[in-house]
Amino acid sequence: MFRIITPDTSKPFTIGRREGSDLRFSERFVSREHAVIERKQGPNGTVWKIRSLTENSFTLLNEAQINESELHDGDIIGIGVKRLRVDIKEDKLSLLLYDINDEVQEQPLEDKFCMVDLGEDGSTKPIQVRKDGDGAEIRFQHPIIDEEGKSRKKIGLRPGEGIRFDQTEMSVRDGKLFMRKAGAGFELHVRDLDVYAGKKQLLAGIDFDLPAGEILAIIGRSGQGKSSLLKLFEGTYRKGERSEVTIGGVDYRHSQIRERIAILEQDPPLRSDLTVDETLRHGARITLDAKDFRESADGRLEKFCELFGLSGRRQSRIRTLSGGEIRRVALAAELMGSPGLIILDEPLSGLDPFNSRILCSHLKQLAFLGHTIILTTHSYEALRIANKVLVIHQGEQCFYGSPQGAYQFFKTSNPDEILSNLSTDSSSIWQKSGIISKDTASNNLSHYYFTKQRHKGSLFYNMALMLRQWVRDKGKLAALLLQPFIIGFLFSQIFSRTSSLWTVAFAIVLCANWFSLSLSIREIVQEKNTIKGEFRKGAGILPYLSAKFILPTIVSILQTVIVYAFIAYRIPIHHDIPELFAIAVTATTPAIAIGLLVSSLSRNSGQANAFLPLLIIPQVALAGALVPFDQMQQVGKWLSYIVWSRYSQSSLLNTLLEHPDDVWNKGAALLLAALFCIITATILYRSKKAK
Repeated sequence: MFRIITPDTSKPFTIGRREGSDLRFSERFVSREHAVIERKQGPNGTVWKIRSLTENSFTLLNEAQINESELHDGDIIGIGVKRLRVDIKEDKLSLLLYDINDEVQEQPLEDKFCMVDLGEDGSTKPIQVRKDGDGAEIRFQHPIIDEEGKSRKKIGLRPGEGIRFDQTEMSVRDGKLFMRKAGAGFELHVRDLDVYAGKKQLLAGIDFDLPAGEILAIIGRSGQGKSSLLKLFEGTYRKGERSEVTIGGVDYRHSQIRERIAILEQDPPLRSDLTVDETLRHGARITLDAKDFRESADGRLEKFCELFGLSGRRQSRIRTLSGGEIRRVALAAELMGSPGLIILDEPLSGLDPFNSRILCSHLKQLAFLGHTIILTTHSYEALRIANKVLVIHQGEQCFYGSPQGAYQFFKTSNPDEILSNLSTDSSSIWQKSGIISKDTASNNLSHYYFTKQRHKGSLFYNMALMLRQWVRDKGKLAALLLQPFIIGFLFSQIFSRTSSLWTVAFAIVLCANWFSLSLSIREIVQEKNTIKGEFRKGAGILPYLSAKFILPTIVSILQTVIVYAFIAYRIPIHHDIPELFAIAVTATTPAIAIGLLVSSLSRNSGQANAFLPLLIIPQVALAGALVPFDQMQQVGKWLSYIVWSRYSQSSLLNTLLEHPDDVWNKGAALLLAALFCIITATILYRSKKAK
């Protein structure tokens, strides 16, 4: 179990088994007075030192026995079976306490298979292992995914090799399988990175390594390329052919890696009509395996609400929260799936100093727990918690190193002065400085393997989520309820017994088109940024698209039926209920499908709305109601074949006149609907792939 400790800077911090120690252990390997950590004045300023007090045990620093030594950021103190990871920022010391028994387990290998449990947080992930020559054979209960995206149920492990399966690292030595729980975080390896948006180059020659569990702050003036690096990891931009980018030793475009990246925009695109509780559960549903969701979602929700100070706001809707609260909710929702890499674009922008400090303290805790974090910032508060700083100017790298190193290199202690001192020569000065150093990637694992996730999202869940948002949007709900009654009443006052059934059929079909298009044409575009991230994390495209298709279809059919009832009250017409229902389906489904297609292609709701006249007018002009088909120009006749209202108009008119209908009328409309849906699904699928 992890624990974060912040020693009092005004007095020595004592460690031991004696009652009254600042950090007390009960294990017999720990002496009554084991060690002391003190803040002292050194020749180059204030330093933290550890001094061993034990005579019958050991105090380790980075696995080496010490009597007295200076502490540095990232050091590991060993006391008995306990480990303390050192974090020093601006002379302030924090310690992450964990148990070494949580790190390494040994499993003797036998000639026959034996079961090994890799349980975590109450969930079980058993594997079977046996001796295979001087190595081991490992079998998994459920298929796993390798680095090439292939499913496997067994792998071989040779001495000297190391593999990582989710958050467990495994290796073989001397007839034993060694297992170590790894942190959630991934290390980053970036070499000679060029970033492109289409053919335009945005970044050139970015080069760094970021160890797992550290925070990287990217700074630079506006428009100089900071966000371009984040969009590469998001998959929006592409890298150059010679560039190398790996996350956890795996290409950053690997689908399993992308599922484990949390990306938070400056203004997180949350669903405003959901509550905090619903938003976090939705985040868990699309990122956790179905079994893990059932077993751990409630516990994770409680933990993150407490961590981010949201316990009292769980039933509040997102639209009622402040900017700082929204960002904390968005971060908590992303963490429900335990991402290995957290990317934040200007997370402190627009926050007051108090909320900035709160969010930074949360980010620091997440890094302590092993998450790797990248953020863009202009904030001094963020630089205080960062382990590394990357300075970008005019699309090139001008510095990479520790915050202290950045201040020394730019000869200032003010981050604003770092930015003001940047010039066209900054990149070349950095390249020629001679102080460039790369952190060698610590990971020597040979292969990565991932659990094949089975997400809990379903058609009915997506429909329920969509319906909940509709009901809570009072303006939309009022329009859905009032529209058919108002239009139906107007038609009942227009049509009479002497009205042309041709015109009546056209009016009903046109209403069906309007209801369908108005319901569907904004459905995808208004949450495009949200669903793009959800698809990247493994949410199903077909359940999502099916819900967006089925629910508007049901509602638009009901609206059309209401209008028909008003007209039928005035006009004595034949009622063939099954036939009328079939016509309502074929009249609405193509319109719903084309509305979703336009919505998936549009950049914003305004652009989607602009297409409404372009979709409605052909239905009016080419349906054959205004001008008979035999009087149209040849091009008009050809175009009429791709207008579904032509077929719905003919079907409804035949029914009203009690004439037999051609089966092609319904078949053509349904074929057009299916074609539009296939195109939309393809567009959504391509949106989840990294470029």
